[in-house]
Amino acid sequence: MSGFEKYVEGFEHAYLQTTAPQIGVRESRRVVGEYILTAEELLAACKFEDVIARGAYPVDIHNPNGEGTILQHLKPGEWYDIPFRCLVPLKIENLLVGGRPISATHEAHSAIRVQPIAMAIGQAAGTAAAICVKEQVLPRQVNVRQVQESLTKQGARLGIEANRNP
Repeated sequence: MSGFEKYVEGFEHAYLQTTAPQIGVRESRRVVGEYILTAEELLAACKFEDVIARGAYPVDIHNPNGEGTILQHLKPGEWYDIPFRCLVPLKIENLLVGGRPISATHEAHSAIRVQPIAMAIGQAAGTAAAICVKEQVLPRQVNVRQVQESLTKQGARLGIEANRNP
C-alpha cells in the first residue's frame, strides 16, 4: 500500500494500471525569449556568437492529426548552435530557462526537444545561473563568453572557434 491509498481520501481502492514505457514529453509550453530559434536556422546549420549548446538532430514534425512524420535532416557533418539568448525570457528578470521550453518555433522545437540537446541546454542554464550568482548580475547581463569558457572546461564542445552569425 502506497501513501496515496493510506493517506489520501478517495484513493482507498486506487491502483496503478499502466505507465509509459519511457520518459519524454514531446512538446509543451515554450517561453518567448530574447531570440526565437527557427527550423530554417537549424537546417541551415547556423552558428551563433552566444552558442551554449549544439545539436544535429533532424527537424522531426509529427502530424498532430494522425499518422505521418516530416523529417528534414542536416547535411552530413553539419550541426546547429543553440544561442544563449533563447534561454532568457523577454519579460521576466532573473530567470533562465533550461531544457525543452526555450524560445524556439514549433518546428525548431521538434529538433531541439530531444534529451541530449535538452540536457546540454540545461547544463548551460545551470552554469549561467551559477555565474550570475557569483558575479551578482542578471541573466541578460551575464558575460556569455564566461559561460562558454566554463562549459568548455566541463567538457562541452561548442565549436566557438568557427565563424559565427550575430
